[in-house]
Amino acid sequence: MFSGIGPIEFLLGAVVLAAALAILFVPSMIAYRRKVERLWLVIVVNVLAGWTGVLWFVALWMALRMRTRTVSAPPAAVPTL
Repeated sequence: MFSGIGPIEFLLGAVVLAAALAILFVPSMIAYRRKVERLWLVIVVNVLAGWTGVLWFVALWMALRMRTRTVSAPPAAVPTL
Protein backbone atom coordinates (compact mmCIF):
# COMPACT_ATOMS: atom_id res chain seq x y z
CA MET A 1 0.00 0.00 0.00
CA PHE A 2 2.76 2.46 0.91
CA SER A 3 5.48 0.78 -1.12
CA GLY A 4 5.71 3.70 -3.55
CA ILE A 5 6.33 6.24 -0.79
CA GLY A 6 9.92 7.07 -0.06
CA PRO A 7 11.32 8.57 3.13
CA ILE A 8 11.16 12.13 1.79
CA GLU A 9 7.48 11.82 0.88
CA PHE A 10 6.73 10.23 4.24
CA LEU A 11 8.52 13.04 6.10
CA LEU A 12 6.75 15.67 4.01
CA GLY A 13 3.40 14.03 4.75
CA ALA A 14 4.16 13.96 8.47
CA VAL A 15 5.09 17.67 8.43
CA VAL A 16 1.91 18.59 6.55
CA LEU A 17 -0.20 16.53 8.96
CA ALA A 18 1.45 18.16 11.99
CA ALA A 19 0.91 21.63 10.52
CA ALA A 20 -2.74 20.86 9.75
CA LEU A 21 -3.34 19.64 13.31
CA ALA A 22 -1.62 22.72 14.74
CA ILE A 23 -3.83 25.00 12.63
CA LEU A 24 -6.92 22.99 13.60
CA PHE A 25 -6.36 23.62 17.30
CA VAL A 26 -5.55 27.35 17.05
CA PRO A 27 -8.98 28.38 18.49
CA SER A 28 -8.50 26.12 21.51
CA MET A 29 -4.98 27.43 22.09
CA ILE A 30 -6.18 31.04 21.86
CA ALA A 31 -9.03 30.35 24.29
CA TYR A 32 -6.63 28.67 26.71
CA ARG A 33 -4.15 31.56 26.55
CA ARG A 34 -6.93 34.14 27.00
CA LYS A 35 -8.39 32.09 29.90
CA VAL A 36 -11.96 32.29 28.60
CA GLU A 37 -14.76 31.40 31.00
CA ARG A 38 -16.11 28.45 29.01
CA LEU A 39 -12.92 26.96 27.65
CA TRP A 40 -14.56 23.54 27.53
CA LEU A 41 -17.16 24.81 25.05
CA VAL A 42 -14.54 26.16 22.65
CA ILE A 43 -12.63 22.87 22.85
CA VAL A 44 -15.76 20.78 22.23
CA VAL A 45 -16.79 22.83 19.18
CA ASN A 46 -13.22 22.83 17.90
CA VAL A 47 -12.58 19.10 18.32
CA LEU A 48 -15.97 17.78 17.22
CA ALA A 49 -16.65 20.11 14.30
CA GLY A 50 -13.61 22.29 13.71
CA TRP A 51 -12.55 20.16 10.77
CA THR A 52 -15.59 21.37 8.81
CA GLY A 53 -14.09 24.81 8.33
CA VAL A 54 -17.25 26.78 9.06
CA LEU A 55 -17.36 25.70 12.69
CA TRP A 56 -13.60 26.26 12.96
CA PHE A 57 -14.35 29.94 12.39
CA VAL A 58 -17.15 29.73 14.97
CA ALA A 59 -14.69 28.27 17.49
CA LEU A 60 -12.19 31.00 16.62
CA TRP A 61 -14.85 33.67 17.08
CA MET A 62 -15.80 32.14 20.44
CA ALA A 63 -12.16 32.06 21.53
CA LEU A 64 -11.70 35.72 20.66
CA ARG A 65 -15.02 37.10 21.89
CA MET A 66 -15.85 35.16 25.07
CA ARG A 67 -15.31 36.81 28.43
CA THR A 68 -12.13 35.96 30.23
CA ARG A 69 -12.01 34.61 33.76
CA THR A 70 -11.18 37.09 36.44
CA VAL A 71 -8.32 36.00 38.58
CA SER A 72 -8.68 37.20 42.11
CA ALA A 73 -5.55 38.73 43.52
CA PRO A 74 -4.16 37.21 46.69
CA PRO A 75 -4.93 39.22 49.80
CA ALA A 76 -2.42 41.94 50.53
CA ALA A 77 -0.04 41.14 53.31
CA VAL A 78 -0.61 43.27 56.36
CA PRO A 79 2.67 44.37 57.90
CA THR A 80 3.06 43.32 61.50
CA LEU A 81 4.80 45.38 64.13
